[in-house]
Amino acid sequence: MPVLRKDPFGPAWVLMLPERGLERSDFGSVSPADGASPYAPGNEAALPPEIQALRPSTSPANGPGWRARVLPAPASPFGERVRDERSEGPFRWMQACGREEIVIEHPDPGVRLDTMSAAHLTDVLRLYRDRLAYLASDPGVAHVQMTRTTGRAAGARVDHPHGQVLAVPVPNRWVEEEAAAAAAHHAATGRCLFCDVLEAELRQRDRVVSANAAFVAVAPYAAKTPFETWILPRAHESAFAAVAANRLPLLTELLQTLVRALNDALEEPPTNMILHTRPHPGDAAYHWHLELLPRLTRHAGFDWASGSYVNPTPPEDAARFLRQALALAEVAE
Repeated sequence: MPVLRKDPFGPAWVLMLPERGLERSDFGSVSPADGASPYAPGNEAALPPEIQALRPSTSPANGPGWRARVLPAPASPFGERVRDERSEGPFRWMQACGREEIVIEHPDPGVRLDTMSAAHLTDVLRLYRDRLAYLASDPGVAHVQMTRTTGRAAGARVDHPHGQVLAVPVPNRWVEEEAAAAAAHHAATGRCLFCDVLEAELRQRDRVVSANAAFVAVAPYAAKTPFETWILPRAHESAFAAVAANRLPLLTELLQTLVRALNDALEEPPTNMILHTRPHPGDAAYHWHLELLPRLTRHAGFDWASGSYVNPTPPEDAARFLRQALALAEVAE
């Protein structure tokens, strides 16, 4: 049975999943997998029944004709079990519980995030937003997340464009660390830390990659990995689930611009895209954001020993390189 164990030395909950076993590392492999996509049209009967789909009203559920689909994640360790936390001395644990879903973003296995039509990607982002809002409506949910993985070295098992949404009853270590820093800043100043950082970045411009009227793409000051880039809303918002529909096209525009720049500059690197958000709106201290993390390096002894990161590419250099890629793309057009 998959189990969540609370780290007694920090805020993390660790998923113990022994049935998955060890997998041979293939770091550096970004080539597409051989064989047909299991998510392609025609395979609907072999997959779990869809939860939601973008399809014509005349198109029957669980058949072809869809533009995007949401399914229960096959073989997910997070079953819809009742939270049953237990403790023994300093040790706390519970059976892994929650909801995990797969969002199949497009019927074409070969389409990429940056080659989808803008209208289609906007619909997909709306689908992610609505699923996260629904999952967060469960009062037992402490954390919701969206992740999207491209390339074997980043952990992708299927190349078909897709992502995951997850809702669990335990907090997320990385979001909670950000939230703690943001809460301390808000208590001291009455302002959002993310808003203050974004204001400083827009004033200095050194690490800004691109921006539009609603969103800003920036290489963070203490980027953990080379070419790590965040997209933040200009307006303060703590929950992605509350993003207004009329601003999603602007998020699509900036996201596709950024992904094209990364692909052009780094030759389509394996990448993790991670949403950091609160489940519900109304947190005056926290500010949701998307993190894009190209997987160009791996942790070594110093990283593991110190708890820090080694980044050989300063974010100022990365932002300048990406801006140049964008400029070249504009000239080519």
